Amino acid sequence: MFYTNSIDNLFNSLAVLDPNKYNRRSRQYSSETTDDGVVLTIETPGYNKNLIDVTVKDDVLVVEGKSNSGNLDGFTERFTIGDNLNGDEVEAKIVDGILTVNVPFKAETKPRKVKVKVG
Repeated sequence: MFYTNSIDNLFNSLAVLDPNKYNRRSRQYSSETTDDGVVLTIETPGYNKNLIDVTVKDDVLVVEGKSNSGNLDGFTERFTIGDNLNGDEVEAKIVDGILTVNVPFKAETKPRKVKVKVG
């Protein structure tokens, strides 16, 4: 489920986040498009959960982390947020070394169910 270093089709045909615009990936991560938006999951074992920051500026989501010890270097990952996502409502949580970042769709681009009439 986790991929390292390259993802060509990160979020099916929506291409809502572009990790390749800035640099090659150095962390293991996965992504999933849901009905509500995009869920990005990044492995962060060995990093201090209090020293992991997620920020959004303009159309860029930045994840930065520092380690508890000198054994690991810090990391920075950047993702371009697509026009169909709401960067103002990003939420993040970390549990057992796994960082989960939720980036919701903008209301006007959120998929909606259409009722099919019969007859």
